[in-house]
Amino acid sequence: MRGVRVLDLSDGRAGAYCARLLAMAGADVVVGEAPEGSHLRRSRVIDTAAGPISTAWEYLRANTASVVIDPGASLAELAGDTDVVVLDVDGDLTATQAEIAAAREAHSRLVAAAITPYGFTGPKSAWRAGPLEHWALGGHMSLNGEPDRHPLPGGGPWLTHLVGATAAIGIQAALVNVATTGRGDLVEVSALEALANAHQWSFSLYTHNGVTKRRWGNRFGEQHHPLALYECIDGWICIASVSIHQWEGFCIAMDQVELLARDDFYVPAVRFDHADELDEIISAWAAKKTVAEAVAVLQDNQVPSGPVASLDDMLASPQLTARRYWTHLPGADIATDEVRLGKSGADGASTARLPGPPAQIEGATPQFRRAPALGAGSDGTASAERGWPERIRPLAGVRVVEFTIAWAGPLVCRMLGDLGADVIKIEHPTARGLAMPPADMILAERGGWEWGQLPGPLSRNGIFLNNDPGDDWFNRLGHWNKMNRSKRGLCLDLKAPGGQQVLRRLVETADIVVNNYSPRGVRSAGITPAELREMNPAIVTLDMSGFGATGPDAERISWGPVLDAASGLASTTGYPDSGPYKQGIAFPDVVGGLHGTVIALAALWQHWHTGEPVAVDLSQLETAINVAGDQFAEASMRPTGAPHPPRRGARTSDAAPAGVYRCRGDDAWLTLTVDDDATWKSLTALLGDAECEPRWTTAAARHADHDAIDAVIERWTATRDKHEAAAELQAVGISASAVMTIADIVNDDHSASRGLMVDYARPGEQPQLFPGLPFRLDATPTALSPPPRLGQHNEDILTELGYNPAEITDLYSRNTIANTPPD
Repeated sequence: MRGVRVLDLSDGRAGAYCARLLAMAGADVVVGEAPEGSHLRRSRVIDTAAGPISTAWEYLRANTASVVIDPGASLAELAGDTDVVVLDVDGDLTATQAEIAAAREAHSRLVAAAITPYGFTGPKSAWRAGPLEHWALGGHMSLNGEPDRHPLPGGGPWLTHLVGATAAIGIQAALVNVATTGRGDLVEVSALEALANAHQWSFSLYTHNGVTKRRWGNRFGEQHHPLALYECIDGWICIASVSIHQWEGFCIAMDQVELLARDDFYVPAVRFDHADELDEIISAWAAKKTVAEAVAVLQDNQVPSGPVASLDDMLASPQLTARRYWTHLPGADIATDEVRLGKSGADGASTARLPGPPAQIEGATPQFRRAPALGAGSDGTASAERGWPERIRPLAGVRVVEFTIAWAGPLVCRMLGDLGADVIKIEHPTARGLAMPPADMILAERGGWEWGQLPGPLSRNGIFLNNDPGDDWFNRLGHWNKMNRSKRGLCLDLKAPGGQQVLRRLVETADIVVNNYSPRGVRSAGITPAELREMNPAIVTLDMSGFGATGPDAERISWGPVLDAASGLASTTGYPDSGPYKQGIAFPDVVGGLHGTVIALAALWQHWHTGEPVAVDLSQLETAINVAGDQFAEASMRPTGAPHPPRRGARTSDAAPAGVYRCRGDDAWLTLTVDDDATWKSLTALLGDAECEPRWTTAAARHADHDAIDAVIERWTATRDKHEAAAELQAVGISASAVMTIADIVNDDHSASRGLMVDYARPGEQPQLFPGLPFRLDATPTALSPPPRLGQHNEDILTELGYNPAEITDLYSRNTIANTPPD
């Protein structure tokens, strides 16, 4: 994003992460701080040889400059010569809205981005929310943890960082619009809408079948098994046996070939329904193996799997070392004479390190600079370039060719399509599956099914509206339709006669090609960056494989839960007395998808600057690590042999009390966070002063007596409805949220007032509700449209490429293109 100047006035993680991504993409970012300095400077502080260091500040504010702002200055005065202003605000937003309006009036090309918990409008617009509440309000916490214990947040403020990544996408889209129209914009980002967008098929399961997705511990709920974590002799592993050949390989690896005689076990959802039975076998097998032994035999049999890595494991990872991923943090050595194993070289380089950029963009990724001291402006290494790209075009004029599966890649291209790009999704005729079971079996299974019941295993994974596959089941897949709106569909077999010629003609007209295949799959399809440049010398390419295109693990097959384990994230999630826990969704997929969108837009910006091709090698493992960057920095500074920090459940080192509390009703929970002494006073008044010890007036005392305080809070919450209790807490200024289920979010008055759910059914179909755009844009056009039927746009696209009707008919006859799966 060379030439873009950003003033970040946020003092929270979401805004800071947004600005970090923009800085890593080449923008010139200045952080505006109050005279006492940003709150982030006092977050996650550890002692080092150089004195106290905030790992949060070092990570989130790398590659920025700092300026002390006049607290009395208006936003219009502060905006001055900047292109983008980032705000991260909660509470009463009336004054913020007025300030933004005045600044936009004074600066017609200004992009103002406002990140809020619930948006500028609606019944909850004045509510507060921090990182813990983000896990609760967006429906994610309700999917994490054991069904008979309190739900869990992830092991860090990762969702808050995803809200920031979502804001960065909105800003980038608005900047393209400014460059092409001269009109500034307001980018309104609510955490609720951003995090509703960050679900896999949770919403589809509810809106299509009436089923509220729930938490299943370390299992991947409802659809697949085994896709879970298991304990070995010396640690934990993740096993992902999803496809038929993976199930066969898994049974062979365990020496349980008799399971292959169970024909019904070839259906993944049947295996889930028998998870207790299967887990007795799997757990007994894993308990007799070391992690290395288990992973080796599984991978030898082509079963996606891997260790549940610790943060230290990842800091010493040969894959990340080979890719030169880590950035050393000079002057931040640990406060000890010991040297951490595997973390310092013979040259005496600092052991402290930060994750690198989520992906390297040719010619655009800046050289690393440490986070600035208070008031320290640019050191001269930041981009001083002011000019914007002369070749820039509206996103409506950008053509994207998509080769993606599952979630991460489709999400990138769906976001680009929502923003107006012409996205052409290439699908093999078998991409949506080969066939459904015979109709009579489906009808027999559906007999007696009622709305709200989990569909039977034969049709469950399709998430069909009203549990009805219909005659064209391949067009009714609820999970597929969620991921693939705002695209055109070309059903093409690249290896059939004429397939490569279609590909060449299409790439010649494209601006960017996106894939999330493994490197082996990219080579097999003939879409390596070098091959695509032969077809179009100016093409932008985004390869987003699980582990990256280089390194010893490059060819490993990855699924989201495997990356959750491999990245170190799962190792930090769990109860204080438990082992590691995976997320209830394939969390690294949405992380990779949102970061991939930021990178795609930044790569296009770079191409528009230079006119040159741009190739991006994105590793979804590395993007997952990025959302926990300050946790990795902190781990890198621990002395050798120091114990790993314990899993904290819902607690945090930054606030006390902070937790999840039982409310009245079945599986009803609430989160709250007390982040300063004034908020504690408000809470004690609500709970009753007699219930609270006088010594709890300091944060240190509250941390020390957290268990006792939790008991007092839960006596209060246990008698109240979770929604009513959250409203009472918010009324006195306390950050709180009910732990929202998907049903809660869909049916909430605030969601309805914001239009969170949108219908993008195809013409003639029943309404189908999905979460809409994760941000609001005042001036930048958007273009949501229904997902394509299989091969729906074959003729239109081929005609645009110069094919005549006879040639198109010939391609159908040769099975090069299709609009149904093969018989």
